[in-house]
Amino acid sequence: MGKFKSVLTIVIIFAILGGSIIGYAKVSAIRKAQQMARSGKRDMSVTVQTTKVGRAKLDEVLTFNGDIEAMQSVDLQPKISGRLLRLALADGTHVEENVIVKKGDLLAEIDDRDLKALQANAVAAKAACNAKLTVAKANVISAQAAILNSKAMLEQRNASLKSTKAAEESAKAALAEKQREMNRQKNLLAKQATTQQNYDQATTALDQAQADFQKAVANTAAAEAQIRSAEADIQQAEANLERYKANVIEAEASLQQAEASLEQADINLSETKLYAPMDGVVSKKHVDPGAMVSPSTTIVTIKDMATVKVILSVPVNHLPALVPGETKARLRTVSLPGQEIPCTIHKIYPSIDIDTRTAQVEIRIKNMLDKFNAYQLKPGMYATVEVLILSKPNVLAIDSALPIRNLARNVVFRVNPDRTVVEGVDVKLGIRFNSMVEVLDGLNEGDEIVIVGQHRLTDGSPIKILQGNNLKF
Repeated sequence: MGKFKSVLTIVIIFAILGGSIIGYAKVSAIRKAQQMARSGKRDMSVTVQTTKVGRAKLDEVLTFNGDIEAMQSVDLQPKISGRLLRLALADGTHVEENVIVKKGDLLAEIDDRDLKALQANAVAAKAACNAKLTVAKANVISAQAAILNSKAMLEQRNASLKSTKAAEESAKAALAEKQREMNRQKNLLAKQATTQQNYDQATTALDQAQADFQKAVANTAAAEAQIRSAEADIQQAEANLERYKANVIEAEASLQQAEASLEQADINLSETKLYAPMDGVVSKKHVDPGAMVSPSTTIVTIKDMATVKVILSVPVNHLPALVPGETKARLRTVSLPGQEIPCTIHKIYPSIDIDTRTAQVEIRIKNMLDKFNAYQLKPGMYATVEVLILSKPNVLAIDSALPIRNLARNVVFRVNPDRTVVEGVDVKLGIRFNSMVEVLDGLNEGDEIVIVGQHRLTDGSPIKILQGNNLKF
C-alpha cells in the first residue's frame, strides 16, 4: 500500500508540471500574437545608397622613392702646395656657399712668388743650353771645314808627290847617263883617246848628277811625309767632328731637359690660379684665404644643379612599359609642399641588380631658382616619383573600396530593375588609380550598384534605397 501511494504522488507531480508548461506556452503564444497584431509585420530590408556605373580615365601609376642628386659634383683641389691668397670671383664676389659660377671663372689664387723664381731659373738654364748648343754646332761646322781643307791639302800633296817622283826618275836617268859618260871618258883616257879635261868634266857632271838625284830622292821623301801629315790631319779633323757631334747631342739633350723644366715651371705657375671646371653652384667652402693647401686639400665643392636627377629602382617586370624620353612621371618632395613637377624617364641603366631584380632608372628635372636666387631642388632632398605606366581614357570604373573580397572573388552588389533586391556580382578588376578601379567584366555601364551598406548584404537581400543621398558617378 505504501509503494502504491509513492508512485501515485510522482504521477500527480508530473501531471501538475506538464499542465503548467502547456499553460505557459499557450499564454506566451497568445501574448506574441497580441504583440504581432499590435506592431504589424517586421521589415527585413537593408537601407543602402547606390550609384550608376560609369566611365572614367584611369592611369596605372607606380610610386617610387629616391633622393635628388646633382648631375655633377666636383671637389676643386690644387695640383700644387702653397698658401691660399685669394678666394673670390673676378668681380670681387667671395666664393662661398650658394654662389653660382660659370665654367672658366677664376675662383682661387695661390701664392706664386717661389714658382716665379723657379720659372726665371728655368728660363736662364734654357738660355745657357741654347748657347752651349750654338757653340757645339759651330764646332761641328768648323770640324767639317777642317776636314775639307785637309782633304784638299792631301790632294795637293799627292800631286806634289807625283811631281817629285817624276823629278826623281829624271834625276836617276840623268845620273845613269852621266855614269856612262864618265866610264866612256875613263876608257878613252886610258887609251889616250881623250883629254884629261874631258875626263874631269865627265867626273864633275857625274858628281852633279848624283847630287841632283839625292836631292830628288829627298824631295820625294819629304812629299810622302807631307802626305802622311795631311792624312793625319784628316783623321784628327774627323775625330774632332765626331766629338763635336757628341757635344751637339749632349747640348740638345740638355736643352730638352731645360725646356721640360721650363714647361713644368710654367705649368706649376699656371696652377696657382684655379678656375671653375663647369657651370654650377658652390655647395661648400672648405678653407679660407691664408690657409696652407696641398693637392689633397679640397678648397670648394661645386655641384651642377641646373638640372638634377633622381635614380629609381624599378622591378624588371615593369621595364618593358618604360620608354626613355616618352614615359611621363611627376615628382613631389616634402620640401616643396603642394607642388608637382612633371618630368619624363631619361634613361634606363643597362645592368640588373641580381639581389633585388631591379634596374636603375634615371629621371632628370630642370631646376628652378627661387626668390632668393637659389635652386629649389637641392641634392639630398627626399622625393616621391610617380611613373605613368599605362593610361586608359574611357573605361568602366567604380570606387576601389566597393568590391568585397571573398576568397578569390571580388563581389559588388547590383540592384535589380525593380530596385528592391540586390544580387552579388563577381567582377573582374583591372588597373587602379587614386580611389578608382577598372572593371573588366561583370558590370555594364549604367548598372546601379550599392555604395553604402554593402557589407550587410548577401545575394538576394531586400533593400531600401535611401532617397536623396544617392551618388552619381
